[in-house]
Amino acid sequence: MFGFVLGADPAEAAGGSTRWETGLESWLKQSFVEGREYFVLRSGRAKMIVQADRSDLAPSFLYLLFDAQNNRQTGRKERAFHFDHGNGFVRSGLEVVLGGHVFTAWGHQTRTRWCWWQGVPVVEAQWWAGGVLVTERIAALADDGVLLRQVELKSVNLGGAEALSVRLHLPAAGRVENGQEVATALDDGGTLWLRVLSTQGRLRPRVDGIDVEAIPLGPGETATIESWVGLDFGVRPPDRRIRAEALEQTQLQWKRSSQVTTDDTVVAELFDRVRIGLPAMVADNGVMDAGMFEYGAQWVRDTSNTVMGLVHTGHFELARSALAHVLTAMVNPEGNTMIAGRFEDPDREQFDQMGELLLALKAYCDWAGDETLVHEHREKLVNLIERPLRAAYRGQGGMVHNRREFWERTLEDGYELAYQAYLISGLRAAASLSQALGVPERADGWRAEADGLEETVLRHPRFGLVDQGRLIKRRTLTGERVRTVQFPASASDVPLKAERVNLLEPDSSTMLPLLLGIVPPESALGRATLAAMEELWSARWWGGGYERYHSSGQCDQPGPWTFASGFILRAQHDAGLFERSRRTLRWLHEVPGGRTGAWFEEVPIVRSQAPTAGILPWTSAEVGVFVVRHLLGLRFESGRLSIKPALFPGQPPCRADLRFRDGRIHLYVSGSGSITTASLDGRAMVPDPDGRLRLPEGWPGGDVRIDLQPK
Repeated sequence: MFGFVLGADPAEAAGGSTRWETGLESWLKQSFVEGREYFVLRSGRAKMIVQADRSDLAPSFLYLLFDAQNNRQTGRKERAFHFDHGNGFVRSGLEVVLGGHVFTAWGHQTRTRWCWWQGVPVVEAQWWAGGVLVTERIAALADDGVLLRQVELKSVNLGGAEALSVRLHLPAAGRVENGQEVATALDDGGTLWLRVLSTQGRLRPRVDGIDVEAIPLGPGETATIESWVGLDFGVRPPDRRIRAEALEQTQLQWKRSSQVTTDDTVVAELFDRVRIGLPAMVADNGVMDAGMFEYGAQWVRDTSNTVMGLVHTGHFELARSALAHVLTAMVNPEGNTMIAGRFEDPDREQFDQMGELLLALKAYCDWAGDETLVHEHREKLVNLIERPLRAAYRGQGGMVHNRREFWERTLEDGYELAYQAYLISGLRAAASLSQALGVPERADGWRAEADGLEETVLRHPRFGLVDQGRLIKRRTLTGERVRTVQFPASASDVPLKAERVNLLEPDSSTMLPLLLGIVPPESALGRATLAAMEELWSARWWGGGYERYHSSGQCDQPGPWTFASGFILRAQHDAGLFERSRRTLRWLHEVPGGRTGAWFEEVPIVRSQAPTAGILPWTSAEVGVFVVRHLLGLRFESGRLSIKPALFPGQPPCRADLRFRDGRIHLYVSGSGSITTASLDGRAMVPDPDGRLRLPEGWPGGDVRIDLQPK
């Protein structure tokens, strides 16, 4: 058993036991622990991941600091700048001293949340130091590599006047810069520093932090201490930005992002958490870790899908940076796309990545009205688009084939549905962008390739990826449906090791043709494919959520997968299965990460996978896209915006203030049902026969009001 004693040396608290230190370190290093959640903030290159625990084995409100431009670093907690082998990162916790006793945040008496403070999102923790209510707030300030930490001490239950002290630790020993600041040099040339801005007490800087002593506090009084935690790289500026200026710039940044307000708390809270947390997961230069605490690597597919979330939440500049990084560093001149930080041979390429990148690029062009990236990378983009069309990669009806399937297991060479779906959609997106690409003459050919491939997938009598009225995942090169899987297991407790029969289906990737406009979700084929997904709900656990595929085929992480559940959520909603989509959305709201907007890739149900369960930007993107594209119903058709809201039956009115090109869309939707009246900038509009409002081409933004009548 292990624990943490405040105010004492950890080795003394455990009788000098190295085993105790290793136990604490091991527990802190684990990614998934029951009751553990994460908040992600970023200021410039300073990426802070706040860890909130509900248990009392260590302080429950701690943080880790990383370089946002180093995706390898976030692959493991122990790579954080201030990780101390033996004690982990416990010294990032705040300590309050009252009457000689040291208090800190303990899980069973600590509340954490995102909230808004002076127009800026902050992570807030509240806990008790005797009769003093302690409120900690952490905010990322603009782009300076600075995080503001405000500590508010409120006398709620004190019987008389007291004098308190607050201990702020610099998690690695350094040097005293002046009376307010301590700093330490980092191995990579950067500097980690701590500075107290304002206080009602007396400062005592140390090489490992700053004490604020003798803070007077009488009954009903409040004292506030503000400090900065900073991460500098290279030469530090001689004068630090003043607090008011930094706060003002941060407020302006957040005003630009998109907002959704409604009395439906599930929708409102999820969208708010996504628009806050998602931009913290991508560096200003476009670098991101596809799975923090798990991968430390980059995929074109993960960055592309994250871009979709950034676009739909109004973070256009960051979306552009991410796309520019992909096109510069993650696609080679031959059009091959990066997988886990490397380029694979064709037999193990992910043929979906071209389509995902083109769809993200098109979404950025549509929403931001900016085609400069397409112009700058024309040659590489054309090579990317046409690479999967090479005869060596194609078989029956033009379908691509290889041994790698969508979830990255290696199987017998075959035709994977997800690859065909993204190839079809990617070619159609490429045709839409052909003018900007400087090759308008290729548009008809790309569309013809997409149409022919769709015909093969849906209707070929032997090789089509439809069987018994629903979409299937995979066929071999000779046309047999693949039903089972063999692949090396990652641990002894995972299904591919522990079980003899390992099924390939159902598989949530069969939702992709429904999401990409290839199969109407409400059609008989769409509904039948959706019905098969119910076998993945609570498959071998309690509490809901969908597995990515049949759990028996798992080589590593069995359990409910969050972004796979996002696929199913979006398809359910477009199919009009609102009871199911509501259940899935509610699960995403309640599952670990739903409070914070930092979801685990999966909720592991075997012991071996818990230590490195990853935090995925992709899930946040799925939620953001669902709200804007599927719930509010905003989509683009040939560069023209159309709207067909699909709020949940009985859902209260919804307002959205969405960033759109150089302007804004101010959208009001009265509820659910069919459109009765609509107006654009005060002028009446009539929906088309399919129920969609198609806005004029070149509309710069403005006010849209839609009133609906329940069906």
